[in-house]
Amino acid sequence: MEKERERKRKPLPEPEHTLLAAAKSVKVSYYVGNHGDGVSDEAITDVLCDIVAMTPSMPKHLGKEVTCSLICSRQYGRVDDPDEKGWPRIGKGQTVPERPFLLNMRLGKDGGLFSAYLPEAAYWALQTDLKSGRLKFIEAKFIKPRHGYGDLTSIYFSETPLEKP
Repeated sequence: MEKERERKRKPLPEPEHTLLAAAKSVKVSYYVGNHGDGVSDEAITDVLCDIVAMTPSMPKHLGKEVTCSLICSRQYGRVDDPDEKGWPRIGKGQTVPERPFLLNMRLGKDGGLFSAYLPEAAYWALQTDLKSGRLKFIEAKFIKPRHGYGDLTSIYFSETPLEKP
């Protein structure tokens, strides 16, 4: 007689977690350096926020600080570009990556951090609106953290907090 095998069922995916943060300050930095066969640069905007709401509720994180880091990176080749009139003729910068790239959410006892690489146009537009204070709220969605880290699934910037349906 054959033993019936029990099928292990894959657990259902957990619903996304949501963090709503209110922006307090914005810090901008810029880095440029030699990189392989060329030069690369990175512009970084760090938005320091207070966590004002979380779903599902995580009371130990409410009121803690979280930093949203937005990054834009470009690479310039060292190959001479005949279209360049001046020296050095290193060519045009290429934005890397050309599409958004979400990193992860880190939540700990001292606060948190989440970050994303953005296309150049989106990065500079958001930086301007964040520095001016026009965008005041950031909603981040992420997969349930394990050991303090979870995959970031979306970031939404707004002038007012989103209303829940």
